[in-house]
Amino acid sequence: MRVTALGHAGLRIEVDGAVLLCDPWFNPEGAFQASWFQYPENRSLLTRELLQTTAVLISHEHMDHVDPWFLARLPPEVPVIIPRYPSPQLVRKVQSGGPRTVIELPAWEELEVIDDVRVFFVPEESPINHDSAMVIRAGGRSVLNMNDARLSPRQLRRIRAAVTKPVDVFALQAAGASWYPICYEYPTEKAREISLQKRITKLSYVARAIRLVEPVIAMPFAGPPCFLDEDLFLHNVHLGEEGIFPDQDQAIRWLADRGIGETVRLLPGDVWDADTRTKEPTLEWENFSFDGGSYLTDYAARRVSQVAAVRARYPAPTESLWPLFREYFGHVLSMSPYFNEKIGIRVGFDIPDLGGWAVDFRPGREGVFRDMGECQYVYRFESRWLWPILEGKVPWEDFLLSLRFRAWRHPDLYNDHLLGLLKFAWPEALEAVEVYETSPATEETIVVESDGKLYRIQRYCPHAGQDLLETGEVLPGGVIRCLGHHYEFDLATGLCLTGRGGQLRSESIDDRCTDVSICVMPTLVGPINPSDRD
Repeated sequence: MRVTALGHAGLRIEVDGAVLLCDPWFNPEGAFQASWFQYPENRSLLTRELLQTTAVLISHEHMDHVDPWFLARLPPEVPVIIPRYPSPQLVRKVQSGGPRTVIELPAWEELEVIDDVRVFFVPEESPINHDSAMVIRAGGRSVLNMNDARLSPRQLRRIRAAVTKPVDVFALQAAGASWYPICYEYPTEKAREISLQKRITKLSYVARAIRLVEPVIAMPFAGPPCFLDEDLFLHNVHLGEEGIFPDQDQAIRWLADRGIGETVRLLPGDVWDADTRTKEPTLEWENFSFDGGSYLTDYAARRVSQVAAVRARYPAPTESLWPLFREYFGHVLSMSPYFNEKIGIRVGFDIPDLGGWAVDFRPGREGVFRDMGECQYVYRFESRWLWPILEGKVPWEDFLLSLRFRAWRHPDLYNDHLLGLLKFAWPEALEAVEVYETSPATEETIVVESDGKLYRIQRYCPHAGQDLLETGEVLPGGVIRCLGHHYEFDLATGLCLTGRGGQLRSESIDDRCTDVSICVMPTLVGPINPSDRD
């Protein structure tokens, strides 16, 4: 088995007569309206040989993973294999590259691509996030490609059992994908502190996942992206040692400092041979360093025309967008009373050349308004980016990942359901979340200790049902954090401190922890707002 890095989260896997491409991203216009670009550049790999493939595997709908531009260049008989999601968004993006066979696999269902070459997907447990890991098995070898997915310990252990032997290559995202706090109105020092906390949280998850899987080799990848538009170039500062986009070298050093040394850095074209357990580097990157220098400046100069072409496709509107805005959000408000109630706030849209409009999700006050009024969330961005959203040409999450906006919120609490409603806006996807979150909860409890006090709490997180025995971190000050989505709860009151994550059943107890065999133990990680996706 040979694994070749294609740049970012892309892999080429050669095994037993099959060639599989995983999440290939080559679009010269980058992704998310020419905001993200491959780092380092990978266009030298775009050869005729690369296009001769058995199948393409795509994990999820983000445009740095599904690339219609590249898919359009593949022979039409090459199938694309994807996880089955309740939203049609990923299928639509794949087919926008031209007609071809799309195979949707249910969770954990294995497909034999050719004789003895098998693949299956493992989606995140909560359907509010459409991300999946992929597992490729052949000839006694296996690759666990987790890309952007955040799997639970239970899922990782089940994958280990399914492959029976140690995972040969474990590829997982170390860089994160976030517009928080980059696009928020925070003082510089607070933004720096949040960025560092998010970085540590992400890398801590990577370390825990590697320790659970115990692979032969682990490969941090899936970024970082770089930003070449002159309006966004300043965000490259977040690639630094305290930024939220750690590069592969930084991730590998961080893991080594914590005793995890079986790692490899693969840049575009580098190969890992799983049979000989050796790396075959390419000469192109002999002197490359993520430290920057002139590389990003020169790269930006090579992409000026592509950025300009994208911006030209999205001109500022010459007519009022108010009728379209009112119709769009009127439809959104009618989709899910459950989501409206969970959101429960008034959201403002401050479009400098159009004015300030608002959408009120509060039950009994729902409506679309031409004045912002008192809003708890406000987004500010150019009108050139609004009309493609309203016309369905650009999904909300793609726009938010472009970093082409500013935002503030008061109180400063994450609203998971607001993002969920905006990015899905599809009844079946919203219903899947509602069913998942409202399923009867078990009465099982566990005992945790914080600052010398004991608390008996429900075992499963009230937000999305994560098992707190596996995903709970007890913090100083009587707080437990669920690592599933980073919601934090006050152990004394059960209140969610960082968003609208539900009420945790919790009671203080005096007797020692004698009725449970496992307790969640304290860890020293600072507070952080929930979700890498905020």
